[in-house]
Amino acid sequence: MDAKQVGLFIQELRKEKGLTQQEVADSLNVSNKTISKWERDEGYPEITMLPEIAKFYEITTDELLCG
Repeated sequence: MDAKQVGLFIQELRKEKGLTQQEVADSLNVSNKTISKWERDEGYPEITMLPEIAKFYEITTDELLCG
């Protein structure tokens, strides 16, 4: 999966849960601008955040990385 697909996957996960970028940001203790950057493939989560993001979306870290 290329980077663009990862950002799109993160966006799809958020939308499936009916959440705003701000709600996700608050839950993950990052800014809504950070969430926006991830979804637009202008940046990536820190590797240490991947388990937390996966847990938030109720998926595995592998699913997060592979889409």
